[in-house]
Amino acid sequence: MSAEKFFNSIDLLRCPVCGTAFSTYGASLRCANGHTFDPSRKGYVHFAPNAAPSRYDKALFEARRRIMRAGFYDTVIETIRHAMPKDAEVVLDAGCGDGTFTKALQGKTTVGLDLSKDAILLAAGGGGPVLWAVGDLTAIPLRDGSVDVLLNLFSPAHYAEFARVLKPDGTLLKLVPGESYLREIRALLGDRLRRETYSNEAVISRLSERFSLTDRVRIANTFPLTEEQARDFLSMTPLTFGIAPDSLDAGSLSEITIDVELLIAHK
Repeated sequence: MSAEKFFNSIDLLRCPVCGTAFSTYGASLRCANGHTFDPSRKGYVHFAPNAAPSRYDKALFEARRRIMRAGFYDTVIETIRHAMPKDAEVVLDAGCGDGTFTKALQGKTTVGLDLSKDAILLAAGGGGPVLWAVGDLTAIPLRDGSVDVLLNLFSPAHYAEFARVLKPDGTLLKLVPGESYLREIRALLGDRLRRETYSNEAVISRLSERFSLTDRVRIANTFPLTEEQARDFLSMTPLTFGIAPDSLDAGSLSEITIDVELLIAHK
């Protein structure tokens, strides 16, 4: 079944190495130049076998999934869904992580792409129609002009590739932290925080070089936290990279602020 869903969407795919079309070769995808990729029985294709290990590990994605399932981002998901064109045929989630956003925002054909194999293994669990792929945002394994909606949620971007794969009337939906995002964790970290303030202006400037930014939507809510949820938030955020978990008092976090901005852009 995992190979079949990729074979059924083969016209959507292209080789990330040389950019040529795929054809089927036994149970594999093979391009005209002989680059071959095998759909895993677990429901994904590894398009970046030589990629360096990611700092985003299984424990981080498992913590993020628990937080997502607890409803902290439900309003964010509904806002993104409302911004998506209703007739989207092909949706690409570029930097999909554990796949929770991807599954909630599917189109008729949906691709979830992330460079972390741990994330894609977690996302692909349980089967389903989504085309999960371990891959690099700088070499997206999709054909030119094939995507109706590109989701880029809390993830790095490669706007040249995004412009390449989007249809002429395609929509880019990028989610970025607001200035008060996880402010309680920032306060807890104090002088260990690498950057005291956060601004999206540099992100918007780079995005605007290739896309027309048509709207900015802010979503902000503060929620109560259990100590277990506080530990998950501390585990899932890059703010705590390089900081010993035992040095952070999760019990002191009684609430958390989700402050994000949805950037809506078009080619």
